Amino acid sequence: GSGDRLLTLLEQSGGESRNVETKYIKQARRKDPHARTALAVLPLYEDGRRGCFFDAASNMTFSEWEMKELLQNLAMPKKGPSLDISQMSEDDFEVYQERVGDSNPAYGAFLFGYPHLLPMMQGDALADVFHEARSVMKDGGIITLDLNGVPDGTFEGTNGALRSVSDLQEDPVIGAALDNVDILHMNEDELVLLTGCDIEGSEESQVNDEFAIASATNLFLKCGVAIVAVTRGSKGSFVSCNDQSRFGRSPSLPPSWVDCTARISAVELPSDTMINTNGAGDAFTSGLLVATMLRHTGMSVPRKTSESGSATPQSERSLSPIKSPRSPSISPSKQGPPRRQLSPYTLYMREHFVALKQKLKDDKKAIFEMCHQMWEEEADEVKAMYERKSIEEAENDEILSGHRDMDDSFGTGSPQSSNNRSSIFSDENTDDEKIRNFFMTNRALNLESAVQFASLVAAHHIDVDTRDEVHLDMIRLLDRAMIFPHSLEEI
Repeated sequence: GSGDRLLTLLEQSGGESRNVETKYIKQARRKDPHARTALAVLPLYEDGRRGCFFDAASNMTFSEWEMKELLQNLAMPKKGPSLDISQMSEDDFEVYQERVGDSNPAYGAFLFGYPHLLPMMQGDALADVFHEARSVMKDGGIITLDLNGVPDGTFEGTNGALRSVSDLQEDPVIGAALDNVDILHMNEDELVLLTGCDIEGSEESQVNDEFAIASATNLFLKCGVAIVAVTRGSKGSFVSCNDQSRFGRSPSLPPSWVDCTARISAVELPSDTMINTNGAGDAFTSGLLVATMLRHTGMSVPRKTSESGSATPQSERSLSPIKSPRSPSISPSKQGPPRRQLSPYTLYMREHFVALKQKLKDDKKAIFEMCHQMWEEEADEVKAMYERKSIEEAENDEILSGHRDMDDSFGTGSPQSSNNRSSIFSDENTDDEKIRNFFMTNRALNLESAVQFASLVAAHHIDVDTRDEVHLDMIRLLDRAMIFPHSLEEI
């Protein structure tokens, strides 16, 4: 049946990437061998609409207690070989206990989907599941809630009024759990059903629609959600983050996202791309969760220079046209004058240049005129977002400048100074390998790049040619998501 096929697909993926474990599903299955896996059939109609035929099956009986038991099993220490501890000294036994503790599984995130389709895990039961999940994750992990199946009539406001915070907190499905959710995802239709906000969806109503979405997402922030993400199909996505107090309760979230918002356009695919939008929201949510967890290692790989003097990547994968251009690595002793701070408008133009270049057939004058017009018509919150980007770039330049100054303090170009720099800022004998920048260590993606990455994951999923690939090349997608190439001045 469908459950067997699902297990086979998961095991094939797990065998390839070694990060999918199916034994807990099989254990639960053995307890109730007659349970049927839920099945949804979604036909795609010629006019672009899609239907949904859903058989809830075991979703109707899957309970809070079963989920909590699965979580508790995940938290159990891994079994190792038996060891005679009777002859151990107290110090040795203490060291042994610490090592056993370190061997316990450490999970970083819990992604829970579709509570409206799980009648026995709603309200207080859902809140209890999230509380249990926090207990098995390092620093409480990241709780992500992905909505689907929100029924019509969930909230019916009067005279277009938004739902109140107190009424949303009393929602019978998700209300009790919202205060424990770090990332909440829904599409704009579900946002309307849950809050009563008015979204027309026309070109003329764009500004009003964006204001309505921001107001509606703010309700969830007031209910205690840390990050609210709303996907809008071809119109892109909107993400809003809570304040320092709420982020402080979830140490695994990027602190740089506090009080930030991001509105990102949908990824443009070639006009002849065959698409299947089923699961686009799931892919976006997974991508955003991964982006939330990513941290810079502080390691970087310098690019080798070809005979012509241009930078060449280290691997064959870097040759793909999907990668964004990067400047060649320059040693600290050869750095020229500091790069001037880029204005918010310049950053905005860099982000939109490729799309405009294709649209306007490389007419540079038309590109600049169109980009200027788009900038003038942008909302104040969007301009503020690029102002933050401009400040972040300036801060990064200051950090790198400080790094160079510290390098220079050990000498200026002599062999001895070169050796000192190598020993302090990188491993020995790694001039052509990885170099550690301690100032970048443990830094998260900024919010805009994280949302762009999630959008790229979703675009990869809806493209019929790529959606069934076993592996997702995160390096290429991250390269595209970090939209800060340094070549705009050269056009």
